[in-house]
Amino acid sequence: MKVLSFGEVLFDISEDSCTLGGAPLNVLGHISRLGGHGAIVTAVGRDPLGSMALSAMEELGIDARYASVVDAETGKAFVKLSDGIPSYSFNDGCAWDRIALSDDQKRTISKEHFDAFVFGTLAQRSPLSRTTLEWLLDNVVADEVFLDLNLRLGFHTEKIILSSIGRATILKMNDDELGFMSSLMGIAEGKAIDHLLAEYPRLRFIILTCGKDGSHLISRNGGFHAPAGNAKAVDTVGAGDSLSAGFLHFLHSGAKPEEALSKASLLADYVVQKHGAIPEYPQELIRDLGL
Repeated sequence: MKVLSFGEVLFDISEDSCTLGGAPLNVLGHISRLGGHGAIVTAVGRDPLGSMALSAMEELGIDARYASVVDAETGKAFVKLSDGIPSYSFNDGCAWDRIALSDDQKRTISKEHFDAFVFGTLAQRSPLSRTTLEWLLDNVVADEVFLDLNLRLGFHTEKIILSSIGRATILKMNDDELGFMSSLMGIAEGKAIDHLLAEYPRLRFIILTCGKDGSHLISRNGGFHAPAGNAKAVDTVGAGDSLSAGFLHFLHSGAKPEEALSKASLLADYVVQKHGAIPEYPQELIRDLGL
């Protein structure tokens, strides 16, 4: 599978750790572990963390030829965990606020075909990065356009959210974001997903994640629920990104959408039991996923 992602590369910083993250990168890390190929459009700083990020991407097998090195601080997310649930704050004016592509890079991307293009809303807080994303949405040739809503700290506007949904074929959000969308659209929460599918004809699937209650896959043909596992969560950072990657991988591999979500949920259940967003896959997991 060949995936292009756009957005933030940052380091998740907590009281006792500093680990590479950012949803667009985490998704590609899991795509790589699942046997696919991923390239990322992003920017890192001309600083030690930026160098660490580029080295880590190389180790993960992520193509970083569209990653710019800029004169700004590499992105940081300061993470606080409460009962295993993370909350975030970010440094302002950082590298991923300055994502840009050269003319040569644009020409190369325009000639490629991707199985999926992945993006979110966070990196759209910057006009420059948002302009780059708009070019990508207009020019990338991809079978699926996957939007992880990923609403954070008001770094979005109604226009950004709704225009992003309008470009997506697959939308992923959590139950809190569903509540936000219901309020935004002025629609009862129980009717919001049907409304989105009716209003946005490009949308094929909506994935709704509900923490310990598992995840739901909804399309115009009905819905499917994948329960969460019973294992105790150690670190939920990146679990949703592993589910995104797993769903895209297994759907591309020919699985029915329900099977793709079930296997993706199995992967996410493993990730929440480990520290770090992209842990190594043990042989037991590889066997259970049928890799």
